[in-house]
Amino acid sequence: MDELTQSLDAFGPWDWVCVITSLLAAFIGIYALKCWHNLPGKASAPTTLISDGVMGLCTGLLAFGIIFGVVTGMVSQAFSTHFGISQAHLFTAAFSGQFAAAATMLGMGAIAPRTLDWAPCVETDEPKLEGSPFRQALCAFSVPRVLLGLLSIFALGLAATLVWKGVHVAWGQLFLHGWTGQPPADEPQEIVATVLKTDVNTWRFFTITLAVAIGAPIMEELAFRGMIYPGLRRLGAGSERHGRWVAICITGALFSAAHMSPSAALPLFAFGAFMCLVRDRYGLLTCMAIHCCFNSWNLLWLKLAPNASSL
Repeated sequence: MDELTQSLDAFGPWDWVCVITSLLAAFIGIYALKCWHNLPGKASAPTTLISDGVMGLCTGLLAFGIIFGVVTGMVSQAFSTHFGISQAHLFTAAFSGQFAAAATMLGMGAIAPRTLDWAPCVETDEPKLEGSPFRQALCAFSVPRVLLGLLSIFALGLAATLVWKGVHVAWGQLFLHGWTGQPPADEPQEIVATVLKTDVNTWRFFTITLAVAIGAPIMEELAFRGMIYPGLRRLGAGSERHGRWVAICITGALFSAAHMSPSAALPLFAFGAFMCLVRDRYGLLTCMAIHCCFNSWNLLWLKLAPNASSL
């Protein structure tokens, strides 16, 4: 409570604008979630073969879990000097790793098209989309649909954050009374501290923006919603009634774990799980657009309102 009071005392005009805008977006997001829930349509059963699903699942895990890290490390080593590596070069290396991972998944999708799932799979009363899966995803893309998904994410994110804050406070009180183990530190992700101390008018901030607002959303959507989620869903197709929701939950959990941030674990899970629903209804391109907008929104407020956006 003392930390919160100190943070509020340090608030400037932009911090209050950030709080008001975020709350307003979250409340509108509640209406967006209601609209989403009332959308007609039913998710169809997966049509890919189990072998394609397994190949896609393995490729997504390999690209995100290994290729991204290996290429990032190799490029970092190339930039490294006797004095270490600069922050700008570090994020250039990260973007290179993201590009390599995305290229790997796109390459597999070109060789075996059914391993990378672009198209929506929710059957509605609208005319059925024709053409290749990518063309179907392109036809399903629209700004209102991106806005609907983005506002829904804001509402889910705020709800999940409040739940985590409540759990953390209760956990801390139980720990003080000797009832349970020490709760994890309620700290923002490392990238937040990096953004806060980086001047906007620098090459370093440009590389951060490139990696966070473009590279990460494209790579993560290709991996988690384009390959891992469809692969998991195909493996659970024998129990279609529950298989889809199991795949959604596992994908959300993997997405959350990949970011290695205990304080953001619940919001990240909600984000990762909901984006699976977006992929099913509107396709992978809409997921990428929502993810890019969400990360850009957070970058903007971190610079305009550092005290409020890093709470």
